[in-house]
Amino acid sequence: MTKFEKLKVVLGKDKIQTNKDLTNLLTLHVKTKAEYYFEAKSKNDWQKAVKAAHDLDLPIFVLGGGSNIAVTKDKIEGLVIRNNYIKKEVIKQTNKEVEVLVSSGYPTGLFVNQMIEAGYEGIEYHKGLPGTIGGAIYMNSKWTRPLRYFRDGITKAVLLQRDGQFKTVDRKYFNFGYDYSTLHNSHEILVDVIFIFKKTDPTVLKKRADEAILYRTQTQPKGVSSCGCFFRNISERDKIRLGLPTNSVGYLIDQLGLKGTNVGSFAVSETHGNFIINKDGAKSDINNLKKLLKLIKDKVREKYGIELEEEVIVI
Repeated sequence: MTKFEKLKVVLGKDKIQTNKDLTNLLTLHVKTKAEYYFEAKSKNDWQKAVKAAHDLDLPIFVLGGGSNIAVTKDKIEGLVIRNNYIKKEVIKQTNKEVEVLVSSGYPTGLFVNQMIEAGYEGIEYHKGLPGTIGGAIYMNSKWTRPLRYFRDGITKAVLLQRDGQFKTVDRKYFNFGYDYSTLHNSHEILVDVIFIFKKTDPTVLKKRADEAILYRTQTQPKGVSSCGCFFRNISERDKIRLGLPTNSVGYLIDQLGLKGTNVGSFAVSETHGNFIINKDGAKSDINNLKKLLKLIKDKVREKYGIELEEEVIVI
């Protein structure tokens, strides 16, 4: 039996696909395919898929909302697992606090809105954040006005290991840093997470959320194909060395006059220099994306002596 046939036996012949077009599942709308593709809709699905990939020695790529990913090759080898595991429940509450369990495949925007409506304080500034809960935690998503991290209310989480076994960890386990969690290195998969929120007046939370949305609207491109901020901001050390007013890579790209620069359908946003947009998904030649990224990196290196690092997941 081929690996594809074995996957069909384990995961279901109608649930596993090969050469699946992923273009419309990625917010940058890069034209690419998955060698094997499966949608996990439960913890059991996750366990079966991960164990099958392990037994067949297949690499795994987890696809959530597709909003923080830049694909630079025509096919993703191995098993692409789309996270469609959707679950949310209140597991404990008092007059002042509430504990909420949410699955990693839950849409971040929906979850934030529901917590605001319920009067659960803690993630309201993340209104408008795309993707899934799993992606927000994996990347340790943050908001800077004021500084808030998506991780802040986490108490516990359930992870799935490559051998198909679950384990429960606390927040310290993630070793959160700038655009980082320990999941980057451990390659474990976040399945469920428990948040603790304070109960408060929903109108207060709505006001904070509206402020965040207004700022996003004023500073970030809207209604375009993008995967969010592309590069990590520069270090404080480089900022001081160069006498710059900010750590923002978008500022550097703007100063270089690169806003609006395009290679094929890919372009630097006119609104924010750290956003790469795709103007025409039907013409999204991956080689053009590579050329644009190289152009930006070369210009920044030449002018500032800085090697840019991607904030998004590049594969």
